[in-house]
Amino acid sequence: MAYLLKHKDIDVALLVINEDGNVVTVKDVFQPDHLPLSCLMEDGKINSKRLSQWWNERGIPASRENYRDVMAEIGVTGKNKLLLECNGLSLTDHYWITNENENKKWKDVNFYDNDFDRGIGDLFFNKKKPDRNYNPYTPDISSDGNLRKRWEIDENGKRVLIKAGKNPYMQEPVNEVIASLLCKRLNIPHVSYSMEIENGEPVSKCANMTNSDIEFVEAIRVYYTKEPSYFENNKYKHYCNCANQLGVKHNIEMLDRMMVLDYIILNHDRHFKNFGILRNSQTLNSIKAAPIFDSGSSLFYEDGSAFITLPERAKIRTECFDSLDKQMDLVSDFSWFDSSKLNGFTLECKDLLLSVPSVEKERAEKITGIMEKRIQSVQQIAENKMLNTKINT
Repeated sequence: MAYLLKHKDIDVALLVINEDGNVVTVKDVFQPDHLPLSCLMEDGKINSKRLSQWWNERGIPASRENYRDVMAEIGVTGKNKLLLECNGLSLTDHYWITNENENKKWKDVNFYDNDFDRGIGDLFFNKKKPDRNYNPYTPDISSDGNLRKRWEIDENGKRVLIKAGKNPYMQEPVNEVIASLLCKRLNIPHVSYSMEIENGEPVSKCANMTNSDIEFVEAIRVYYTKEPSYFENNKYKHYCNCANQLGVKHNIEMLDRMMVLDYIILNHDRHFKNFGILRNSQTLNSIKAAPIFDSGSSLFYEDGSAFITLPERAKIRTECFDSLDKQMDLVSDFSWFDSSKLNGFTLECKDLLLSVPSVEKERAEKITGIMEKRIQSVQQIAENKMLNTKINT
C-alpha cells in the first residue's frame, strides 16, 4: 500500500509499505530537502536504504523490558505494524505517514496538540486495562530505548516522559536527577529530571524538549549528512564538520560539556542517538545543539559494591568518540568549569541515591566517593590544559 511520508503538512515522499509495516520501496520523492536528515545524499541522490532504516528504528525496540509481554497482550506481531496504527507519529520530530488517499492534517493528528491514549504505555509498567482494549494512537509506540517508559500529559498540558530503571538497583532514574543537578550547578543546558517512587519503584520524569515548531535530530543523522572519508578515522572531527556545515550553534561548547559530564558520572552509554541538534521543521534551520539528556546508565548503575572501583573494569558498551579518559583530550575549552560550584554536591548525591530503596549505603558511599575524585580530576586536567596553553602562547 502507498503511504505519504509527511513533514508536518509537507508531502515529502511516497512510500510503498507492506501490511507488516516495512518499507518496500520509495516510489516518489516530492520534497527531498524535507527527507529525514542523512537520507538525501550530497550528490542529490536519495538513499532509500537509509530511509528504510530510519523507519525501522522508529518503533519500540524489541530489547525493551516487557516488550514480548506487551506485544502479546495487545495482539500485534511486530513494532512496524504498530507504527502504521499511529501514523508513525512521535514526540521527537514532526514526521508521520498517512494513506495516500486520506486527507489528514498535522493539526488534527499530532501528539503535541492532541490527546493520546496511555494504555500501551501503562502496559510496560504492568498496568493492564480492565477492558483490554488498547488504542495504538500514542507516542509510546514511537519511543526509543531499552528501559520501560511512557508519555503522559500533565495538568499544565506539558508532555512528560516517565522512565523506569532496571533490576537489581533501579538506579537509572536517580542518576538522571543527579546528572541534571550537576548540569544546573555548572550552567550546562540540560533537560531537567525529577524522581518519584511509583508503585514501589523509582521513575524519572522530564518535560519534552521539543514542541510543535522545534524537533530533535539524532547525532547519527547529523554524522551521515556527509559520508566519512575512507581515510578519515576521527568520528569527533567528522561530526563537528557536519554540524558546522548545518550551521549548528554552540556545538563544540556542548560537546565539551557533555564529555566532562560523562567523565564525572562515568557514563558509558552516550551514543549517537542520545545527543544531537534541534531544528525548525518548517525552515529546516538548525537552531543549536540539543540540551543534555538521557544520562541514566552511569554511576555504576548495574554494579555490585565490589565492582565499584577505579580504574574501572572493562565495559561492554563503548563511548561516543573514545574512552571516557581519552574524550577529555577532545575538550577544547575548560574555562567554564569551576569545581567550587560543585562544593557539597556529592553529599547531595549520596542522599539522592539512598532515597532509592534498592541502593544500600555502601554502594552510595563508594559511588559518591569516586564522583568526588572525578571532579577533582577534571579540575586538575583543566588547570594543566590552561597552563600548557599559556606556555605555548
